[in-house]
Amino acid sequence: MSSLERQGEGKTYITLQYLSRLALWVYFRNIKVICKAPVAAEGPLLVAANHSNMVLDPIVLIATFPHSRPCHFWALARFFRIPIVGKILEAAGVLPVDTKTHSNAKLFEHTLQSLDKGAVVALFPEGTSYTAPNHLPFKDGISWACFEYLQQLASKQEKERDSISIIPVGITYSTKNKWRSEVVVEYGEPIVQTIDDIEQFNQDPKTTVKTLTDRIAKGVEQSTINSPDWDTTHAAKQAKLILFGDARGVRLEDYVQVTQSFINLLHPDRLKQNGCLYKEERIELKERLLLFNKKMEQIGINAMDIRMYSKREITISIASVRLLTKWITLFIQIPLFLPGMIINSPFYLLGKIVDQYEPYTESVSQDKLIFSAIFAFPVYAVLVYIFDRISGYGKMTCLLYILLLLPLFAWYHMALIDKNYDMLKQAIASWRIFISVVYPKDESLLEDCSRLQHWCRDHMKQLLLKLSEHENEASYLLEYGKPLFEQ
Repeated sequence: MSSLERQGEGKTYITLQYLSRLALWVYFRNIKVICKAPVAAEGPLLVAANHSNMVLDPIVLIATFPHSRPCHFWALARFFRIPIVGKILEAAGVLPVDTKTHSNAKLFEHTLQSLDKGAVVALFPEGTSYTAPNHLPFKDGISWACFEYLQQLASKQEKERDSISIIPVGITYSTKNKWRSEVVVEYGEPIVQTIDDIEQFNQDPKTTVKTLTDRIAKGVEQSTINSPDWDTTHAAKQAKLILFGDARGVRLEDYVQVTQSFINLLHPDRLKQNGCLYKEERIELKERLLLFNKKMEQIGINAMDIRMYSKREITISIASVRLLTKWITLFIQIPLFLPGMIINSPFYLLGKIVDQYEPYTESVSQDKLIFSAIFAFPVYAVLVYIFDRISGYGKMTCLLYILLLLPLFAWYHMALIDKNYDMLKQAIASWRIFISVVYPKDESLLEDCSRLQHWCRDHMKQLLLKLSEHENEASYLLEYGKPLFEQ
């Protein structure tokens, strides 16, 4: 059965795909999609993804799923009873789930029907979105749905298929609540369940389901970053920044593994082990990385800003030259991107307001996208009106020009914004560093940061060299940063 013949996979979903890709293009600077194994172009699939960024997570799956296959998500059945809303959800391929029933067959009725028609059902087993250094516990719904579907297959006299694959997906954001950040989407190795697994399920349903859920959770964890606490997260982040630079200093396809390797090396459980190699050195390195992180926050700069001065002492003359060159370069570039900045200034202002007033980090990005979509019409309507008044061509002619020129203008603006946004951040950082050098109190804090960065960088290199023959993470980081260690 072709995808367009299935409920929720027609023109509405195709429109949703285009809008999702547009949203990702606007919001993210870079998107990296990795498939560890081929994903089937046809046939039923269950998809399990982590859920750290509210509406952005389903948008990511809709926009990036291999072969552009439509994804069907779950929603509570009561939402489908709301006028208009229910029709929209149906048209978008969302599946109603009745959580009040005690019957699995009724609970997964629409899910099983979709799988039987060869659809992709994508779920978020954590159940809710969150901001934490590691995953929430995975719920068993996807595992129950899997075995219910296998039982349905087994009961058929003519079997078109005898298995179903579960695809674990890891979605990792470099900074999930910031415009023009990066995202890595990794489709993992399929977990294949066959009708032969039903025998074990019938003998002990709860244990079998729990075992499958654990396998799914581990599959997702292998494609994401997981830390035991925020201290280890912050220490690993600073270690990566000091040694390799930001997300663009590390290849995006390696971002997850590089970050996770630092976390594993500084993991508190590993540091508590009696046989931990170079235990005291690791503990001291972690403490200094956290101190460096704290001092960076006090000044309002980051490790990348200090890296600009990594080979020289930060003096007033050096800070002054850096300040002048950065701001002069920025002002030279202003005429190129100023028109775009002025036209789109309401959206940047809106982003600042959301950052300030949205209390939940996992909701910031969706708020920015939703409010930007709402305000796009009046903002560009005003643009059409101004163009009409200036040109005198008439509203329809102006509208035609806008529709033709807007995609070109959007591409031009996005091409310039990333480069100039980085330049603006460096200019602001050069100002903060200059102020820190001028004022004695801040100067000592800046000197502490510079010394800490050099200490952490040198000791990190030494530690990785010593651990490289004993621990895989150190060996991987040593090989990854080989040019650094050869210097």
